[in-house]
Amino acid sequence: MPWSDVDLDEGILAIRETRSDDDLEPEDTKSDAGDRAVTLDATTADHLRAWRTLQKSERLAAGPAWLNSGLVFTRPDGSPLRPEWISQRFELLITQYAAIRRRHDEQNWGVPQIAKRHRVSEAKVRAALAGGPLPPIRFHDLRHGAATLSLAAGVAMKVVSETLGHARSSFTADVYASVVPQVFKDAAEAAAAVVPRRVGPPSAPQHETSGLLDRNAIKETAG
Repeated sequence: MPWSDVDLDEGILAIRETRSDDDLEPEDTKSDAGDRAVTLDATTADHLRAWRTLQKSERLAAGPAWLNSGLVFTRPDGSPLRPEWISQRFELLITQYAAIRRRHDEQNWGVPQIAKRHRVSEAKVRAALAGGPLPPIRFHDLRHGAATLSLAAGVAMKVVSETLGHARSSFTADVYASVVPQVFKDAAEAAAAVVPRRVGPPSAPQHETSGLLDRNAIKETAG
């Protein structure tokens, strides 16, 4: 992904190309829907700004040896990262994260001992211990995880579908069929929560309530 396709001020990145695991040369997206814009949250944009600053320092350190690829994520000399290496590196980090937590929780190792064993800083060890356990997922699974979390958070199916680059929302619904029922249930509950309702039998004084029925009011009118 080139920096020219990233607008951190607006919080938008454009996806115009893909790379397979064994190829450094970019290819066009698979369909018109695959060529899309993705909105970035503020935290992600901040991380990208911090990375851009670090990359600039690497460029100064490399001097004439810097390869001006224009890409967002590069090696310290500016050359592209091989997609296969990214997947392997991600798997290694997930495994290392789990090992750090296991040595601390099950083997009672101290932070300095863990840092020395895994050749990482004590700050990284503390960060791993402060976080929750991570499932043994692949790098590509992050895409599915993001879609699932978006749907669970109530993001519209059409928005999720467009973010993933699917041509049809129905395809997205089929892929994430296990999440859809809960999404619809939550939507129904949310809609019911904002509908004003009149509580009490017809012959009794009634009052309006927003949201779920007021159990105390029901008891009072029934008594």
